[in-house]
Amino acid sequence: MPETNTKSDSAGIAALTSPSGIPQSAMEIVLAESLGFCMGVKRAVDMAYRAIEKADGQQVVSLGPLIHNAQEIERLEKDGVKVTDEDAIPDNSTVIVRAHGVTPQAMQSLKSRGFKVMDGTCPYVHYSQRKAVELREAGYAVVIAGDRNHPEIRGILGHIDDEAYVVKTVEDVRGLPPLERAGTIAQTTISPKKYRAIIEALREKTRDLKVCETICDATEENQEAIRGLSAEVEMLYVIGGRHSANSNKLVETAREKCPRATLIETADEINPEDLRGVRRVGLSAGASTPDWMIQSVVERLREIGSADCGLRIAD
Repeated sequence: MPETNTKSDSAGIAALTSPSGIPQSAMEIVLAESLGFCMGVKRAVDMAYRAIEKADGQQVVSLGPLIHNAQEIERLEKDGVKVTDEDAIPDNSTVIVRAHGVTPQAMQSLKSRGFKVMDGTCPYVHYSQRKAVELREAGYAVVIAGDRNHPEIRGILGHIDDEAYVVKTVEDVRGLPPLERAGTIAQTTISPKKYRAIIEALREKTRDLKVCETICDATEENQEAIRGLSAEVEMLYVIGGRHSANSNKLVETAREKCPRATLIETADEINPEDLRGVRRVGLSAGASTPDWMIQSVVERLREIGSADCGLRIAD
């Protein structure tokens, strides 16, 4: 498995947004212990800025949105990375492959057309792609737990000629035919709890099941962190893109213990009326959410709750 070696740091965010010696106030802001940028997303964004530095007048483009965060994509566009599709890439461009990966056919097409290609595919996604190929070559029926329309899944399917079953729910698994030998991988951002349920359902469909653990460490850490945080707050905001699978799963997990958990893309979406009477508000963020966005939400909460709001990291 690839190693997760870089992600957002709750302590760092707290230090940047919290003056020392703040007294506890009526409203306390509690940061999830693990939140924000994962290693794969940070790697792709850093790669984009390196491409800008070395562009020497050439256009830098990403093949589709580099990550699932509209605000970060807007910032990248302002700094020189244009989002495009395969048929509209300007000549002599540097092309960055999105963190979700692409099909091998798309990668080959880019190279054959003479573009300089920088592969921003998350190492965890590369691992999933390799595992899918290995399972198929070993004679297993490949079952992918995830969303067929997600770019990561489309890319994986391209590596095995679309020869796989894609299931999103236990009910989808029950609709599969009996399988002699099956091997399963998961979308890297799927909820670990959901993947376990799908695995158990698959055991009823086959006598020989090979399970590949392909969920990103950061996804699991963020899920565990928000599960603990949601039990100790009255209101909880998850900062992330509307189309971000992992951000939406964080909200889903949080609502098990905090029904008022809400997904927001920006600080402007926070309604002060929602915080009336709230003594403790939690804050988490999806894997494509940069630190500057988390900091802006903390500052907005301080404006609403008063400048001396308490700020701490969840236990």
